[in-house]
Amino acid sequence: MSIFEELGHNGDNIIILLSMYLLWNHSNLFFFYIFGIICDLILNIVLKTIIQQPRPGYDSKQLQLAFKNNKRYVLKDGIPYDMFGMPSGHTSRAFFSTIFVYLALRQTNWLYVYLIMDAIIMYERVTFNHHTIAQVIVGAFVGAGLAFLLYQFAEKKMKGRIREKPDDFGPI
Repeated sequence: MSIFEELGHNGDNIIILLSMYLLWNHSNLFFFYIFGIICDLILNIVLKTIIQQPRPGYDSKQLQLAFKNNKRYVLKDGIPYDMFGMPSGHTSRAFFSTIFVYLALRQTNWLYVYLIMDAIIMYERVTFNHHTIAQVIVGAFVGAGLAFLLYQFAEKKMKGRIREKPDDFGPI
């Protein structure tokens, strides 16, 4: 496996770890980020279950047999592999992290690093036939949209929370 393929395949995990590191000192945002990653995973499973668009390269006979037996996963290299590809979970998590961290920190240097990683992930997912271009694009929009909405929610929840401690009339 080439370094490019490894970066694309594990890029979402690398971005998640980097995001956790960058948000570590911002405890409220760190909490909302972790909550958002979990929501993104759940949303991805729900959307794949509803849409049921197969990944590219699947044989229609294999898909019909799996549907008949109520199977959703096939073994690929000994690992359960989801037959459905719409939307791309790797891309969704990567773009969720990109948008959330940018909105939280507003640092364009990190934004460029994230966007380069996002492009590598998208390219790898399409090139190695894990997803179609449409599945990757929809994954990017799902992740980015969820990040924007969750950040707006987090910002509203955090506003107005800073207040002066009431005087306890203790000695100075």
